[in-house]
Amino acid sequence: MTKSFFRSDGRALRVIEGFRDRVLSYRASVSPRPGWTERDFAASADRKRKRFRRLLDSFARFVPTIDGARVLDVGCGDGVNCILLAAEPVRLVVGIDLHPRLFAPGAEGQQMKTLLEQVVGPAAEGSLPNRPVCFAKMDATRMGFRRESFDVVLSRSAAEHIQPIERALAEIARVVRRGGFVYLGIDPFFWLRGCHKRGLVDIPFAHARLPLPEYRRFVADSEGTKTAEMRCRRLETLNRLTVRQWRRTIESQPWDVLDWKDAPSELGATVLRENPDILDTLLPGIDEHELLTERIEVCLRTG
Repeated sequence: MTKSFFRSDGRALRVIEGFRDRVLSYRASVSPRPGWTERDFAASADRKRKRFRRLLDSFARFVPTIDGARVLDVGCGDGVNCILLAAEPVRLVVGIDLHPRLFAPGAEGQQMKTLLEQVVGPAAEGSLPNRPVCFAKMDATRMGFRRESFDVVLSRSAAEHIQPIERALAEIARVVRRGGFVYLGIDPFFWLRGCHKRGLVDIPFAHARLPLPEYRRFVADSEGTKTAEMRCRRLETLNRLTVRQWRRTIESQPWDVLDWKDAPSELGATVLRENPDILDTLLPGIDEHELLTERIEVCLRTG
């Protein structure tokens, strides 16, 4: 029997049991989980090293060399990119985050250290104090750096979490030198996994089809009010911008766009083929391109 959830306008949205688990299983986690084995850590470390090489490749077209560069990573998370960057011939790497996971207390911090050892190797891990890298707990909307402190600024999978994003972008433009390079990697909200793990439910693209009050009502009906509050709090922490809104917001800052890529989602395209009715029930301002753009990559140069 097919289950449906009825919006306040009477439109029926099909509920697909197990859909959330299917989407979550599509991509293995790279963040440590309780119970991870040495093999899990090794697999995650391998993926992180490959991601880092792709990141450097993104720079290469516009930054022929980072020799002697001062680099800032905004929203550095576990700090792995910073550690790997510090093995390059840079002058300095600084990672900032509101919650630097590498220094988290208890089990989380230990898991991060185990992952780091897998990424760089035990011998290299022992040499970390000699690498030109440091970390700071810092709000990206109020950075404690002087103007033009860095040659390169990067932010990967962080901008969607930072609010207000306009202030963070203005701060990035302030702390990078004239002629400096900025790389932004953004996970936009309206693609299939853009609402992140805790936002996913058994209605495909629910976050692109339900206003937040109706999303809350669906989760409360299916999973209880406590889970509904948790999932809604997660959505409220994210910048629910369309790809077009991201472009306008980024282009409003004093830099030139060198390259802009909207990476397509194969899984999203598959889900749309299986459920063509999705396109008839989207929120105002959302279209197929929004659903199928799983990543935005932007390269910028300050004037």
